[in-house]
Amino acid sequence: MVDGELYDPLISRNFGQTTELKHRNKLLLLMAGVLGLREIELTLVTVSVFIAPDGSFNEFAVLPDTITRDGAERPVVLANVELKKAFEKYIKWLIESGINTMPNKHYLGLNPNAHLFVDDNFKPFTVQKRGESISPHAMNKLLDQLIKNAGLWDAGVRRLSLVRTCVIESYRAGMSTNDIMITTGFSDDSIAKILVMDYSVYSPISEWFIKRKTTKQNRLEAFKRRRKWMI
Repeated sequence: MVDGELYDPLISRNFGQTTELKHRNKLLLLMAGVLGLREIELTLVTVSVFIAPDGSFNEFAVLPDTITRDGAERPVVLANVELKKAFEKYIKWLIESGINTMPNKHYLGLNPNAHLFVDDNFKPFTVQKRGESISPHAMNKLLDQLIKNAGLWDAGVRRLSLVRTCVIESYRAGMSTNDIMITTGFSDDSIAKILVMDYSVYSPISEWFIKRKTTKQNRLEAFKRRRKWMI
């Protein structure tokens, strides 16, 4: 994401000096584009996921199953330098602004159970109930607006583009597809499709995945034939 073609317009045009919420905007976009957090996860993630009681920063964090899109806990690694800087500046802004703070030294003086991100009114992002599920409608609207602010909406960029960028940049950085599956929650097939879409760098990816699936299927068929004679 930081080195991707979306980074400059998406971050710079939402990080103006006159934007009071610029630190929030930048961290939101990096959390989506670098860590692959979905809208509902960005809405519900709390301070305690990333900040320990002693105030230290958790570079290795686990998103609880109560907030993840698919209902399964997921580890995320906050090793990206740009993201860590953005996180530190956003937390500093929260503390200096007195947002979600408590009169104690634990968690840097922040309420550990408070949602990490606040809306334009400095309140938690609201959600809408749809039957037994909830929709992060407010977060959806904000991310859509940030994309439009950058002039990327008409170019076909959408919220899902941010998470896809996370997959592509993770692969470029040397992560295995299995590690990407674990940290993003995407299936093997979904990752394959996303990487194949990155034609400029990964045109051979499609052939590689097809060959791998064919080889796997051939092994299964061979095993079935052997098992038939073993019975």
